[in-house]
Amino acid sequence: MLFCSLAFLLFLPIVFTLYWSLRSLRWQNRVIIAASFFFYGWWDWRFLLLMIATCIANYYIGIAIHKAGESRNKSESKRHPGYAWLLTAILINIGLLAVFKYFNFFADNLAMLFSLLNINADVPTLRLILPIGISFYTFQLTAYVVDVYRRQLQPARSLEHFLSFVCFFPQLVAGPIERGANLLPQFSRARTFKYHDAVDGMRLFLWGLIKKMLIADNCAPVADYVFGNYQSLGSADLIIGLLAFTVQVYCDFSGYSDMAIGSARLFGIRLSTNFNHPFFATTIREFWRRWHMTLMSWLRDYVYFPLGGSRCSAVRHYFNVFILYMLSGLWHGPNWSFIAWGTWNGFFNVTTKKAAQHMPKWINWLITIAVFVLSQIFFRNPTVGDGLRFFQRMFSMEGGWSTTASRMPLLYIVVLFSVEWLTRQYAHPFQFADRGIWRLQSVRYTIYIIMFMACLLFGGQQVQFIYFQF
Repeated sequence: MLFCSLAFLLFLPIVFTLYWSLRSLRWQNRVIIAASFFFYGWWDWRFLLLMIATCIANYYIGIAIHKAGESRNKSESKRHPGYAWLLTAILINIGLLAVFKYFNFFADNLAMLFSLLNINADVPTLRLILPIGISFYTFQLTAYVVDVYRRQLQPARSLEHFLSFVCFFPQLVAGPIERGANLLPQFSRARTFKYHDAVDGMRLFLWGLIKKMLIADNCAPVADYVFGNYQSLGSADLIIGLLAFTVQVYCDFSGYSDMAIGSARLFGIRLSTNFNHPFFATTIREFWRRWHMTLMSWLRDYVYFPLGGSRCSAVRHYFNVFILYMLSGLWHGPNWSFIAWGTWNGFFNVTTKKAAQHMPKWINWLITIAVFVLSQIFFRNPTVGDGLRFFQRMFSMEGGWSTTASRMPLLYIVVLFSVEWLTRQYAHPFQFADRGIWRLQSVRYTIYIIMFMACLLFGGQQVQFIYFQF
């Protein structure tokens, strides 16, 4: 059930009406749980059972970790007695992710290694469909049990609260990746309807819808055409296709995040910000603090800091940075091209850090944007070899400046970033200033209706959200 589908546009107001017709916190949470199960089961009910079982296991393990910590005698052992429970939860969460998402990748590479060594070995593979959203909810569950283990979070004492926290449908299948400290308490306290929050949520949802339907879905055919035929196209076409995909992936995922956060606001729930105008960053490090913020903060807190972060030798620090970015690439998919994408960003994060201190901001900005845009060559191509060939052909200037691909994405780029630049101090462009004609409700609602109709009339062919495959 896509956020931009008719099914969801019918589903959302029904759940909203039923939810706020109930004043009991328990029944509101039950509506959320039932709606979330229906929303997730819309794709495949078998994966719904897997998700529920994983949630229940982590719920009881969280309680067991906390109880073990309370009974801990510090004089007996330095190790937390709940360590075995923590390890069990991590093995369940990461193990499921490894089996469904990475088993065949490692099996294929192992078979390739045996072949290079002239070893005959029949390495088995599995015919499994990747459960939608598994990369997101397993990371959310893992963060929860680790935080309980670290005594940074009290475990959920109600299974209903816990299921609401993990399965909340706006952020279930593509994030933001929420922490228990932010989201769990919101499902354990009474919520009352606030008109301003609901309206602002719908404004944010509309902005996400515009980015997805008007921009991402219209850029998708151009990107598909160029990347599918890059070997026979000229450099100008490849540049246009690369820019089209860069805008597509940004508007697709940030649009989803806006719709998720806006939908949650309708139910009195505040989700974490996932994008913060990344294309205005002036360093690679700053860019990744603004792009997919909840994933990068997760990797920072649960991988980078435990490895030592920057509080170590320079060589070890650089190693930690590379691990961080390589894992971010691997998280996106079981493919060497994603690892190459992550490694590319990690390399430039390290190599441009000191140089950036001695250059004007506008040069740093150009370098940052160029590094990210070029990294999309590896993100979009199915293999590293395809990425390298695309890269070489694009810079060969073969074919001159003649193009066969549509140049419309260039217009979308100008319009999108002009709007984001002018409204960068706001959460979204529809936070109108409370002055002049913008104070008139009739003017604001006319704009909302026009933009919604534009999505329906001029939106591109519906394309599944890119991050659903991760």
